[in-house]
Amino acid sequence: MAKGKFEAGNNNRPAWDEDPFAVKDKPVYEPEKRKVWPFLAAAAGVVVLVAGILVWAKLSEKTPVDSLSTSTGIVTTAEPQGMSRTELEQKANQLARLLNQDMVLTLAPRTSRGVMTEEPIEVVLPHAELDVRLDFSRLNADLDQGVGKEHADTYVINLRDYMTVDDAALQSVADHVAEEYGVALQEPVITLEDVFDDENEGGEDNHTADQELVIKTPSIGRSIRAEDVFALLKNAYESVASAVDPEATLRPTLTYEIQLPQKSVEVNDLWERYCKEPVEPTVDSKTGAVTDGKNGYGFDKDALTELLAAAKPGDEVRIRMTTLKPKADANVLRERLFKDVLGEAHTNHTAIWNRTTNLKLACEAIDGTIVMPGEVFSFNKVVGERTEEKGYKEAIAYVHGGESKPELGGGVCQVASSIYYSVLLADLKTVQREPHMYLVDYVPSGMDATIFWGYLDYKFENTSPYPIKIQASVHDGQVHIVLLGTEWKDYTVKLSYEVLETEPWKEVKKDVPKDGTYREGEVIDTPYTGYKIATYKTTYDKDGKKLERTQIAISRYKKRDKTIAHLVDNLPTEPTKPTTPPTQPTRPTTPPTQPTKPTTPPTQPTTPPTQPTTPPTQPTTPPTQPTTPPTQPTTPPTQPTTPPTEPTPPPTQPTTPPTQPTTPPTEPTPPPTQPTTPPTEPTTPPTEPPTPSESESSGD
Repeated sequence: MAKGKFEAGNNNRPAWDEDPFAVKDKPVYEPEKRKVWPFLAAAAGVVVLVAGILVWAKLSEKTPVDSLSTSTGIVTTAEPQGMSRTELEQKANQLARLLNQDMVLTLAPRTSRGVMTEEPIEVVLPHAELDVRLDFSRLNADLDQGVGKEHADTYVINLRDYMTVDDAALQSVADHVAEEYGVALQEPVITLEDVFDDENEGGEDNHTADQELVIKTPSIGRSIRAEDVFALLKNAYESVASAVDPEATLRPTLTYEIQLPQKSVEVNDLWERYCKEPVEPTVDSKTGAVTDGKNGYGFDKDALTELLAAAKPGDEVRIRMTTLKPKADANVLRERLFKDVLGEAHTNHTAIWNRTTNLKLACEAIDGTIVMPGEVFSFNKVVGERTEEKGYKEAIAYVHGGESKPELGGGVCQVASSIYYSVLLADLKTVQREPHMYLVDYVPSGMDATIFWGYLDYKFENTSPYPIKIQASVHDGQVHIVLLGTEWKDYTVKLSYEVLETEPWKEVKKDVPKDGTYREGEVIDTPYTGYKIATYKTTYDKDGKKLERTQIAISRYKKRDKTIAHLVDNLPTEPTKPTTPPTQPTRPTTPPTQPTKPTTPPTQPTTPPTQPTTPPTQPTTPPTQPTTPPTQPTTPPTQPTTPPTEPTPPPTQPTTPPTQPTTPPTEPTPPPTQPTTPPTEPTTPPTEPPTPSESESSGD
């Protein structure tokens, strides 16, 4: 049983056997010393044990114990001992003093888990209301008559027989304690009440700003029953006269069960149940038309949280419902919608018909797009796949491996870069962006964005509180991007960049055949310098005062060497033939059967063995001839020795083509794309996808 800090205990007070009024030298009548004392000691132990059991049984009968409230501990009593009349009167006076003091009852809480949930309560019970007395007149009369007298000068008397306990008075006190401190469990009760005053005459529905939310806070249940209190008090007075610690006996403790509420008051739950959020004005994402918002109703969450924290269990808390208006006003929105230029870019483009066509198609797909607050714009989603059916043309783009080659939709990266530059000026959030493989010149360094269908996308989020419309067009040799919205910032943005690293290109020569494709010294690949560039955003207040400088991104661009054509005479002129028919690289595997042909006529050299010796010079000349006619080596005698070398030329003939296929493996990547023509060319990078860190993606 859990004990409270005010529970009855020893309290360092002397027990009866240490009391100054107790008999110290009660005579013990026993025969002369015999060797029977062990038997007497054992008998005494049995008597004490039986007496303890009887006392416990008696207390159990007088103190009801149930699941709701119980008394703590068992009062330890002792059988009355023989004492003189003076000692008996002293003990009676001490008992009378205790009975004339107020009793202190401790109410100690506990739960079914034995966890303390509230501090114990001390209840002072006035002795006058308890009305317990000791009848000295009857005690003295009995003593005069020798009642309880054992010997000439000792008495054995139980003072409880001379105490008067008024059960009606005890019951009255017990009823008062139960009524005062016993509390019924109360779950929270929430209601809405209409409010009528000079300014308000009621609402139009059940939940309006003309109401108050009334909350009856929960309180724990304290199960204290009058019958339990009565039994505890009665037992204390019945035992005090013979108790070892009478003072502790008159400071009893009653433990009781705590009943905890099953529900609690949660502010967010009340909001969900009784309040209605305002509806903000909406903007049609296609037409830009504004729809009016609607008012809501609710209470101040912070205020209600403070009220509930200060309330006591069972208190009533009230809070007024108020009208909640949308954050944005529809009329103001109509006036200001798409009135401000948040960011813009006007980038020059090359006058190449195919590339310009691609730029126009991409801008036509984007022009007029409305991005709502919190919405993410995706270039690939809005523009879609760049296909021939849509009218896209082949134009130069950077592909995997660092080459510049024609691709469907080449050039549209300039539109994505122009949008990215505008977004940086508008100070919106960039969600996805990758720089080009090489540095481009139509936007400031480090402020470009590349895209590739199915692999790389450019995305930004509208982090402003208003819709944004994108205007996109191509005219007068420029790509024009304008972000229209409603200015919400109290600062302006300026962009800058810093070159952190530079990797210069070098000039290299590439051997090419004299087939008329290139002239000596002609540039095959134009050079690009490699860079590592940091992009920065600097903000200024309306007075032009600098606020802060923030790094936006780190962009890395690869270098590409300048490749010069060097014409070579003996370079195979047909290195590409094996690539045209993909089966040709397998042809060298068929000729290995040719070396077997020289093995058929080895008998011929053996028939004229003398011939090789007569013309020793001839064998030296014919070795050059075998390359042209492989069948002639049988005539010279020395050729049997050379044919062993001849089988090697045929293998060399296959090996030379294998070298041709081995060189093409570096070239197969373009040829496979050539037969497939433009539709499959964009799919070549996915077969060897570049890592995003290398930025080896389509760009232009």
